[in-house]
Amino acid sequence: MRAKIAVIGGGITGLVAAYRLLQKDYQVEIFEKSESLGGLLGSFKVNGVNLEKAYHHIFKTDKEIIALIKELGLLKKLKWYESKTALYYDKVMYPFGEAIDLLKFKPLNLIDKLRLGLVKIYLEKENNWQKFENVLAYEWMKNWCGPKAYKVVWEPLLRGKFGEKYKEISMAWMWARIHTRGNSSENGKEYLGYLEGGWQQIIDELERKILKLGGKIETRNEILETRKLEAEYDKIISTAPLKSVDYLGAMTVVFSSKQNLSPYYWHNVNDLDSPFLAVIQHTNLMGNKNYGGKNIYYLGAYLPQNHHYFKDSDKKIYQDFFDYLKKIFPEFKEKEIEEKFVFRFKYAQHIVTTNYKKQIPRDKLNEKIIHANFAQIYPEDRGINYAVKEGQRAAEKI
Repeated sequence: MRAKIAVIGGGITGLVAAYRLLQKDYQVEIFEKSESLGGLLGSFKVNGVNLEKAYHHIFKTDKEIIALIKELGLLKKLKWYESKTALYYDKVMYPFGEAIDLLKFKPLNLIDKLRLGLVKIYLEKENNWQKFENVLAYEWMKNWCGPKAYKVVWEPLLRGKFGEKYKEISMAWMWARIHTRGNSSENGKEYLGYLEGGWQQIIDELERKILKLGGKIETRNEILETRKLEAEYDKIISTAPLKSVDYLGAMTVVFSSKQNLSPYYWHNVNDLDSPFLAVIQHTNLMGNKNYGGKNIYYLGAYLPQNHHYFKDSDKKIYQDFFDYLKKIFPEFKEKEIEEKFVFRFKYAQHIVTTNYKKQIPRDKLNEKIIHANFAQIYPEDRGINYAVKEGQRAAEKI
């Protein structure tokens, strides 16, 4: 008799795990608490087109997701685009994507710029991330980049990402962030991948294949206690948050407008007074032809799970976010917005402290439950590629 496997969570990790197990002739049932599949890769409609609730792109080093896209017959839709990045600091937006941009960056002197550039090159080339595991990111970056460069560039990133926990973050996390992005560059320019028509196509195709192979999918069913499943199923793959790890939540404000506010795709907002960490002009990466000529924007923030924004009304959030957006782009006109949305995610970012590896549970062969949560992605930060990798790893453990 074929072994029965329960998968808790219908995000991409759970879907990939289920798909791989069904390919090996296991019986599989997925339990998803929300009404739709996708998790952090979930989508909604803008101008009739699928768009992710949280911004997503991939790097050229993301081999697992690229291989899956090919396997699902979607490779022709994967397009690569040059990414243009800017940094907002002290009321000025600076281009910040290429070496020449760093040389022109006025807030730093020449020595600071050289140190910043050399550190970036070093971390891109260094493959031994283990040496950074027990090193604090803020101390290492301040020491090697210099106090001024750290204060202007890296401290706002760490504080914007991790809030009050920023002094606890491991340098291994920072290494992975810089190393991964650096190795997605060609001739000094960063190229990012996006699936024409949206990432929802991967979710839809995995769902179709899972059902075709005889798998079962049950939505609107939150599994709070696994005891009943343990009695009925031979193994359980759980993509639920880990009890041993601390998480931050996240929020995105997404809106469409005919206004074109910037020539850049990604804008780091290095101002601690800002309610959001980044402005992403989504359509500056792949164009706006699929969105009826409208420009699509994300305002993204990482927040403690008890932050008042998780309880505040959408109206209050729009007011705070759009008021600050006007400071960055004085020409921004709220009345030009055609559609706007707020999305909240309670578990969006694991807090990668020193000695983080000890917080990740180690699955034993004789245990019924195998954990496959994005918090187990280490030292790399969570992303689509590593979610696919985690799903495949979990399936291989069955």
